[in-house]
Amino acid sequence: MSSRKTKDPRLVASSLIQDVLDQSFFVNELLNDSLSAFDFPKRRFITELVYGTVRHLSHLDYWILKVFKKPLKRMNKELLSLIRVSLYQILFMSNREAATIVFEAAELAKRCGNEKTAGFVNFILREILRTDPTRENMEADFGEKHDEFLQTYYSVPDWFFARIKTQAEILGKDVEEYLQIVNKPLGITLRIEGDENLRQQIIKKLVSKGASAEAAKLSPYGICTNKAVNFSMLKGFDNIFIQDESSQLSVLEMDIEPGDKILDMCAAPGGKTLFASYLTGDSGFVTAADVNGNRLNLLADVIIRHGKKNIEMKLHDATKDNPEWHGKYDRVLLDAPCSALGTIRRHPEIKWIKNNDDPVKMAAVSGKILERAGKYLKKGGILVFSVCTFTKEETLDQIKAFSAKHPEFSVEKSYFTVTGPDDNRDIFFICKMRKG
Repeated sequence: MSSRKTKDPRLVASSLIQDVLDQSFFVNELLNDSLSAFDFPKRRFITELVYGTVRHLSHLDYWILKVFKKPLKRMNKELLSLIRVSLYQILFMSNREAATIVFEAAELAKRCGNEKTAGFVNFILREILRTDPTRENMEADFGEKHDEFLQTYYSVPDWFFARIKTQAEILGKDVEEYLQIVNKPLGITLRIEGDENLRQQIIKKLVSKGASAEAAKLSPYGICTNKAVNFSMLKGFDNIFIQDESSQLSVLEMDIEPGDKILDMCAAPGGKTLFASYLTGDSGFVTAADVNGNRLNLLADVIIRHGKKNIEMKLHDATKDNPEWHGKYDRVLLDAPCSALGTIRRHPEIKWIKNNDDPVKMAAVSGKILERAGKYLKKGGILVFSVCTFTKEETLDQIKAFSAKHPEFSVEKSYFTVTGPDDNRDIFFICKMRKG
């Protein structure tokens, strides 16, 4: 599609969505490469269209199929993507009159083809509107097939729905409540280096700039915002970082004391490393290890930019043992490789580019690394295992297997960081263990 040359936001969004679905790209990476030519309001509009359409894909496709009455693979991809984006605007944004959105979509379709393509897009969207695309009507269509309705309404593939249902049962939640959690987008979360007085100053500054901001509920260093925030809004404040609250919690659970020696085993891109560096202070140090040299180079740039002098970096494959580290560290953080399904609120494309085998594969890798992690801890030290996912294999089963093999470790705390729709953070599992 030549849409990125046309610079119309809806055509750019349509093209990006095709790339996400056809080539399994991550949305944020594509947006970073595509938005520089637009002003801030249009960037926000394109971002909302892309993330929202990907998040609600099955829901949108249900209504399109109902009218098209043929497999969607038989529809021109450019037109399908444009119809999806336009329908998302109508059903979920409510920023324009539906008739206006339909008219504009038809005009854009003309630029992708001719009068015939414009008429096709106009027909599909108007027919959908005539069907009255409400929740009640969709639910009535499915009848007693309630699970199938929920999968479609909340736009999750079969394998993902099964895992969500299992997780809801573990937490004692209704499956729909958990679907509401994973489908609710998150804003930007910041981490500060300072006290509560500084946090309140920064919140006040953001609000004065038109952003909604509030103190994170669990981290005393976190600020949650629901609108796009850029660092120009925070001119005059130093050492403010973008870091999800759950990520902050995985560091806080180490109970870091000034002077502690800390190992961050899978450190890149380094948010947790920097936080641990702040908490242990100049009298301690943090070893930031990672297998990816390029990502360590990026971390090095951040360390230099923020003047951190108590961090050393090591290029190391965490699945391999390093005898030099045995019994050396007061605290070990293993934010382990995982399926990343818990980041779905920020990365809805995960539903469409991951598969049911990923949790099992990643659990095998993280289990091997966890075995190594225990060796590097001093007696009496704290090991924190965290993963940004919720699957049983990667969380509860992992700790159960480790505890059975290592009675010298006692679990002091383990939990999922999200249990309801109002929890404004990624879904992490965190387990704090002490070595006896």
